[in-house]
Amino acid sequence: MERKQNRLDSGRRVGQRRSGSCRMGVISAVLFCTLACPSAHAIGPYTIGGRTIIDQGTGQEWQKSDDGRLRNWQDGLAYCEALSIDSKTDWRLPNIRELKSIVDVSRYYPVIDPAFSCQLSPYWSASSVANYPSTSAWVVHFGVGDDNWYDKSSSYYVRCVRGGLSGL
Repeated sequence: MERKQNRLDSGRRVGQRRSGSCRMGVISAVLFCTLACPSAHAIGPYTIGGRTIIDQGTGQEWQKSDDGRLRNWQDGLAYCEALSIDSKTDWRLPNIRELKSIVDVSRYYPVIDPAFSCQLSPYWSASSVANYPSTSAWVVHFGVGDDNWYDKSSSYYVRCVRGGLSGL
């Protein structure tokens, strides 16, 4: 007795995948997330103090204003570690995820809540670039909200942070 192959009308074997539909599924998922998933934005809400701002969503306390000085990355780390505001001395340079958490993409130029005093320029993060850890670190440009990495000898602004949730 001869066995017949089980086929669909299209001529494919049952269980054989359609390569086009798989690609379309991936494309649809990417398009959906691009259009429907929330973009990175400030976590907030904020409690605004005299010289600091507390992000109620993360518990982090941020320096309200930078000091207007450009620094290389190493000097930025040292500045934050030496900073004292309202008798608090546990300040540090934020990592890239923390720094991006105060970006507010619903705003433009600058992309940050107006409670923060901000330069329309890049700000250093403490995060070194994985492929070039000794020479490059990540920054966030608060004029437009982009992140990028630059040589650690370059000079950019610094905004310090303290406390908060780990793992941001």
